[in-house]
Amino acid sequence: MLHVWQSKITKRYLLLTLVVILFTLTLLYVLTVRVMNASVQEQIEHRDDLIARTLSKRIGFLLEKMVDDMRVASNYLTKTSKEDKAFYLSEMQRLVSRDPLYLFIQAFDQEGRLLERIPNVPFSSPNDIGPIYTRLSWSKTYYISNMIILPDGRKTIAVAYPSLDGDGRFLGGTIAYLNLNTLSDYLNELRIGQEGINAVIDRDGWVLAHSGYEESTASTIATHPVGEFLRKERYGLWEGELFGQQMIVAYRPLSKGGLGLIVGETQHQSMEPSYHVMSVLLQGFLVVLLIAVGLGLFGTTRIVKPILDLTTQVKEYKENKRKRFRPIRTNDELQELSLVLGQMAKELTDKERRLFYILESIPYGIITTDKNGRITTFNKGAEELTLFTREEAIGKYIIDLPLKENKEEYVAWKTLQEGKAFDEIESYILDKEGNRHEVRMYSSLFPGEENEIIGAITIIRDVSEMKKLEEYAKQSERLASLGQLTAGIAHEIKNPLSIILAAAEAIKLECTDHQSTGMSVAELTDDILDSAERMNNLLADFLKLSKDETDSNKAPVDLVELLNELLHLLRKKCSDQGILVLRRYEADSCMVYGDKNRLTQVFLNILLNSIQAMESGGNLTVRIRDIGQNWEVTIEDSGKGIPAAKLPWIFNPFFSTKREGTGLGLSIAHEIVLQHNGKIYATSEEGKGTCLYVLIPKAEVGM
Repeated sequence: MLHVWQSKITKRYLLLTLVVILFTLTLLYVLTVRVMNASVQEQIEHRDDLIARTLSKRIGFLLEKMVDDMRVASNYLTKTSKEDKAFYLSEMQRLVSRDPLYLFIQAFDQEGRLLERIPNVPFSSPNDIGPIYTRLSWSKTYYISNMIILPDGRKTIAVAYPSLDGDGRFLGGTIAYLNLNTLSDYLNELRIGQEGINAVIDRDGWVLAHSGYEESTASTIATHPVGEFLRKERYGLWEGELFGQQMIVAYRPLSKGGLGLIVGETQHQSMEPSYHVMSVLLQGFLVVLLIAVGLGLFGTTRIVKPILDLTTQVKEYKENKRKRFRPIRTNDELQELSLVLGQMAKELTDKERRLFYILESIPYGIITTDKNGRITTFNKGAEELTLFTREEAIGKYIIDLPLKENKEEYVAWKTLQEGKAFDEIESYILDKEGNRHEVRMYSSLFPGEENEIIGAITIIRDVSEMKKLEEYAKQSERLASLGQLTAGIAHEIKNPLSIILAAAEAIKLECTDHQSTGMSVAELTDDILDSAERMNNLLADFLKLSKDETDSNKAPVDLVELLNELLHLLRKKCSDQGILVLRRYEADSCMVYGDKNRLTQVFLNILLNSIQAMESGGNLTVRIRDIGQNWEVTIEDSGKGIPAAKLPWIFNPFFSTKREGTGLGLSIAHEIVLQHNGKIYATSEEGKGTCLYVLIPKAEVGM
């Protein structure tokens, strides 16, 4: 029994059970508390809003009454007889003496001079009524001010009313100053509980009256969201920090004077009724948790014991102390599991045997290592290649076998260190006797279930004999290329010679007809020199080709300039055959990066083919289009065209549709375009003409 309690699975299962129970109970508790708190808070917000509306009406009524009192008192200024003035003075005295909200009342004339102050409170300095006087003089209606600081330091607000004669002229007015402490007392009597808060705010956010005396007229909420809402005459509910405490308040503007009212209480007080319920719920959940833990302990012992028995058998099988599994007699899934494990053990043994014979039958060397580089598999092919036996190799680090001249060349080691695979690497192997073998190596990683690296495999293929065969094949290809090279030289020299012959005949005719000019002879002579230079360059290129030198002298080349030069050279031939040349260039300069002589060779072959296809004349259209990253050169003729069956073969060496052709012109052009990372293809319609397309990448800016 002690063994059961000490097992890891017991502890884990018990812990999991406790976590699930605790999580479930906690979730239920949290949901219950949240629903209860939401309900309580909804009731609190409704109550605060209701009290705020009621209190705002009462304070509004007080302010409206004071406005009416000042309207009556303002008649003092309109009366002329002493009896009437004495009457209104007595009324003002009665107001101040009976209503503690009044600090004092004063009357002023149309110049703003003080006439009466009831009671006659002496101040060390004059009481400034300038803003109130200005407001009443132009508005001619009542005015309730923001917070005012009196000369004796007291803070108050003023309720003023103008005095007007029968014609509406401003005669002065009366001002009543409120006792904010009395207003705070009134708010304190109506607050919610001991931590409730009622406050009156002016337009600038200053606290005029507060249910707590220490807060009265001593702070501002001008920058607080509630203060901004009241300034915009909005009403609503706010939950958050206010007056230095976490509060739930209702706010709304008062109907008089642009003042605002705040009614609420602290979150602690508002949620206090729910704390008792939460305590009872917590006690109940703790009782349920204890019962669940007891049931979990009982269930754990009944389930874990057969699992531990099965685990012991697995360990004994791993250590080769057991050949088969003893079934667990539980009449449930654990019994089926023990039977399945027995079948799996047998199948695993069979698979290991099959894998061994597969590795031994592969004619390549296969070496596997663990994640630290220690050899775990060394098949028969590896033994034959390296001359090391598997007993000598298995268990050693791969870098300890002298297969390479230095440690950095071990592909398997690099695979483990760099974490990447190597595919078909040309390398070498030194066998046990020091002989060198040319090999191709493949190396990749073994990922585990969590994609962690658990080892690497290296496949080694001896290609020494294959290398010799490849050298023989290359030699045969070079011999076969000599025939093609010879025919190519004849073809490529033939085109410039035709230009030289045409130019020479033109010079002869002009000299015979005595119509030659220095300019025309010079141009024809330049044509001969250019063609001869091109023949010389072609011979040099073919000589490089025969030496297997494929590098070319690449530089920025303007396709517009190159094509114009070729069309100028062929102008005589086009004129003699009645061919109209049409040029369609999308740009004045179309730069590519390449070998000018080789590109000239490409377009000269294409242009001559097009001219030869129009023996009876026609149109030769040369276009250059911008198609994104490439320039597209299109050379279209209106000749006899190419049959559809022959069109796919026109770029093959020695294939020609002309009786006297060598079949190398377009083949060489195709090879040159490919060397320039371009593309060449053709379309044709028999009887209507052929169009050749050459795409060459644009030269990079600044190249």
